[in-house]
Amino acid sequence: VSFDQVLTIMKQVFINQLIVIPFAIPFYHLMVWRGYDSGRTLPTFQRTLLEVLFCAILDETGYYYAHRLLHHPFFYKHIHKRHHEWTSPIAITALYTHPVEHILVNLLPLLLGPLILGSHMATTWLWFCIAIVSTLGNHSGLDLPLMSSAKEHDIHHLK
Repeated sequence: VSFDQVLTIMKQVFINQLIVIPFAIPFYHLMVWRGYDSGRTLPTFQRTLLEVLFCAILDETGYYYAHRLLHHPFFYKHIHKRHHEWTSPIAITALYTHPVEHILVNLLPLLLGPLILGSHMATTWLWFCIAIVSTLGNHSGLDLPLMSSAKEHDIHHLK
């Protein structure tokens, strides 16, 4: 990977990270409206586990359908093709996407679970961390325990 390639990736990733800011503010207000718990008392381990599992199922479902939509020839050509420029992805390319893809595929499925459940702030952040580590793992080429195979994802990027 050349330095110029890394700079190109970093520029797009930075733009996508800036896009998160306008989503974070209404997401926070929706969570407050939803009645999420930001108190000092943490949820039980069992509740946290169930909520994280629910978030994972919802995220995988939302991701699948949004990602499948982006493989439609029109959306692939105009939006998703950028992400597939890397046939052997590295971790930072996980967010090397068109801004529309970043919102539709990366942000919305991730936010749905905590929003629907009104999850505690600690559970929400735990879920975000798990999802980020999983995404980076899928784009790293590494097969990590308890995570989906990076090899399958690499094969997908060859298509």
